Amino acid sequence: MLIESMSSLGEAANSPFIVPVAGCLMILGIVAVTSWSSSRSREMESQERLAAIAKGLVPPPTAAELALTQAPRPTSNAFRRRANIRLAGIILIASAVGIALFFTILWAVLGVREILSGVACALIPLGIGAGFLIDARIQSREIENANLAADTAASQPHSFNP
Repeated sequence: MLIESMSSLGEAANSPFIVPVAGCLMILGIVAVTSWSSSRSREMESQERLAAIAKGLVPPPTAAELALTQAPRPTSNAFRRRANIRLAGIILIASAVGIALFFTILWAVLGVREILSGVACALIPLGIGAGFLIDARIQSREIENANLAADTAASQPHSFNP
């Protein structure tokens, strides 16, 4: 009887479904442990706050309260933001060219005409990249107009009427 159960265990280990089942069980375990840990952490924070209140002390701030009191993240420079948008546009357009070349060369090697439909995949990053470059150009014009308006305002004399 023991030998028969050992052989069925060996067959289960050789099943092609062992890896996906183990992967799903691992993900389920990670989610369960994370949920338990979060619940336990909130429980400990609650007990700490209740103990502080019972002693007549000011309860320590929660993570959400600390996040609200932190200094806001400084805004990025307009020039840097425009440069990042322009870089993203260039990378996306280069990716589109690479995808189109890949499918074109694959068609030339294999000779299967349906492969050319893969070139249409390059239209997605091409369109997004073009949108980024248009946005970068619009931002450049806005920055130039703002600088021009600031220069003209600074060059005009101010008159004071008492």
